[in-house]
Amino acid sequence: MEVKINELPKILSNPKHSIEGVWASDAGRNSNSGKYSGTFIGWFDQLEISVGETTQEELTIIRNAIEHPIIENVTFIDTKTGTSKTEDFYGTTITGERLNSKKYKPFSFSLQAIERRSDM
Repeated sequence: MEVKINELPKILSNPKHSIEGVWASDAGRNSNSGKYSGTFIGWFDQLEISVGETTQEELTIIRNAIEHPIIENVTFIDTKTGTSKTEDFYGTTITGERLNSKKYKPFSFSLQAIERRSDM
């Protein structure tokens, strides 16, 4: 399923892109030296998406696009290169908190890339 984030309802701006390091479960600070050690997995793209007030219908459209184990072909602007990039991301669940009987409060959610970056 291809998801065009900017075409989802009530998206407030382009997704905020960052590149995050991922460590294995053996990672932590060495108490004697204070250095961080462990197995480094790699650098992964992460998107933070902000959504404004939504109706139930709009929230359902967002949930139908995002609540999948894998979201394929998500296009975003890579902050490292400044170019458009398409990548697969892990899906996430979307929770909505009611503002009133017809609207949900603004919210945000994050998406984590499946593949590590090969250019870092």
